Amino acid sequence: MALRALNVVLNRGKMQQQLPPQVAQDYLGGRGAIAWLLFHNLPPDTPPRSAENLLVFAAGPLAGTPASIADGFVVGTRSPLTGGIGYSWSPGKWGGALRRAGYDLLILNGRAPDWCYLQIDHERVLLRPATHLLGRDTQTTVSALRQELGDEYAIVCIGPAAEAGVAYSSIVAEGRYIAEPAGTGTVMADKRVKAIAVRGATPIKVPDERKLNAAIDIITRRMERSPLAQSVARLGSLHYFPQAVEWGALTGHNGKQGNLDAAFLDIPAALSRQGQPENRAFLGIPALAPDNQADRPAPLPELEAVAGFGVRCGISNPSSLIAIADLCLRLGLDPAATSAAIAFTMESRETGLNRSGSLSWGDEEAVVASITRLGEHQEKRDMLSLGVGEMQEIFYGSAGFAPQVKGLAMPALDPRALNGIALAMATAPIGGDYRYAMTYEELLPTPPAWLPDEPGSPQAVRGKAVRLIWHERFAAVLDAIGICRRLGLLAYQVTPVEQLAIISALTGQTLNGVGLARLGERIITLERLFALQYCDDGARDDLPARWRETPLSEGRAAGHLPALDELLREYYRRHGWDRTGIPSSERLAELGLNL
Repeated sequence: MALRALNVVLNRGKMQQQLPPQVAQDYLGGRGAIAWLLFHNLPPDTPPRSAENLLVFAAGPLAGTPASIADGFVVGTRSPLTGGIGYSWSPGKWGGALRRAGYDLLILNGRAPDWCYLQIDHERVLLRPATHLLGRDTQTTVSALRQELGDEYAIVCIGPAAEAGVAYSSIVAEGRYIAEPAGTGTVMADKRVKAIAVRGATPIKVPDERKLNAAIDIITRRMERSPLAQSVARLGSLHYFPQAVEWGALTGHNGKQGNLDAAFLDIPAALSRQGQPENRAFLGIPALAPDNQADRPAPLPELEAVAGFGVRCGISNPSSLIAIADLCLRLGLDPAATSAAIAFTMESRETGLNRSGSLSWGDEEAVVASITRLGEHQEKRDMLSLGVGEMQEIFYGSAGFAPQVKGLAMPALDPRALNGIALAMATAPIGGDYRYAMTYEELLPTPPAWLPDEPGSPQAVRGKAVRLIWHERFAAVLDAIGICRRLGLLAYQVTPVEQLAIISALTGQTLNGVGLARLGERIITLERLFALQYCDDGARDDLPARWRETPLSEGRAAGHLPALDELLREYYRRHGWDRTGIPSSERLAELGLNL
């Protein structure tokens, strides 16, 4: 089996190609194929915002099949925020449409002479003018293109924030799903591509459909019995809000306050009464039809939006949080990165480091006005559009309270309360976002039985490195196959046994547990090597001083600090890396990475 790639050089033309068969053998597809392609085809001196940077969309071998769990996609590039690999993930239908159109990967190279959108209708690939779409938000862009092309097209696009040059802008799928974390939308804008519309109707043949259906049936029956799956289907990551409160992982004023105001405690219940609990498209959960986008209620914000704009920035009004999350969706902004930039700006102003602007804690109108301005072209670039990583370099003395690692914003779960989250934020090769591995299990009263032993409490050290590595590998394989990570990790409804069965059914490969772990480890290690080679400060694994050195004085997590040195030693050892986090030659040889 060879992976089918559509390579569009935006200032020249297109070509179809196949990646070497060994890529499918060693990486399956999806995120694994992106990691291989970027590592082997992008020179280290390629600036992230140059025409030569690659933007790669990929769907795993499960996408587009009749038994597909979700038809989402992964998009990767050299990140303008970190310099390392940047990934964004999205559910929806677009990935399945790409595969049914005949492609496993779409590679965008170069820069279009003028703003355009890409229309893919099987072998018919056109670059069409997009000037009439400029300035439109993500939902009206989708509506306009469906009117122009037909409702059978699946569409991804960027919003006004990317057009205006916001460094952490996101791609949005179908006007409903933000591809998070951030930065890929910025690269798409640099290429002057407003949208990509795909129509694909060719059935995907599965080598062993019977085995695939049997594995899917097991997952379906587990979901039907699982209160966790039903809650996550309704609430998304907001399901974990009460447990985050319980462990003191939600802290106010950019991590300075450990006691949560009573107004925040009822936010999830108030949100579920006002918002639309959809956007949870995975197996067994019907998604709303994409029509009439303007008429539907705004979706429920995720945990990262509520923790970021709510607790971190001091906004407790549920209606405002829904409106802010919807504004981010329409403008094409990752809520975690946007809220981190706003909280940092608030504190910089409070401390006198930044004397411009009017952002202050809990000021809803000022927050909305600032976000709105991110979607508007400015004569002089708005400081907020740079992102926390670059902003903290401008304001001398601010690095200690800038919520970022390696240039990427930290979502607003406080790592002083959760050692596993702390380790994930410090080590993720994409930067400080635990969603790389989706390590939510610390917030589960009873973790799944198939996770490694030694769970411990969120403040424990023992077992945390083992658990994180398990999550990293598991997430990498989910992304390579094309299984929805919401289903596999946010709701914990897919086991390694089912992963093995699905891989066998789709590819004919017969792997055991060791082979599955090696597959995930190969992807992770390649991403690590990319970070070491491409990032300005290598793959430095650390946390900002506030979250590493300054304990909270109140709340459940008072007095706790992440035991990062001890955690990193164990994490490196378990990976087979040296004491500085560099993969050993023996480990590379074992994984077949003889580079």
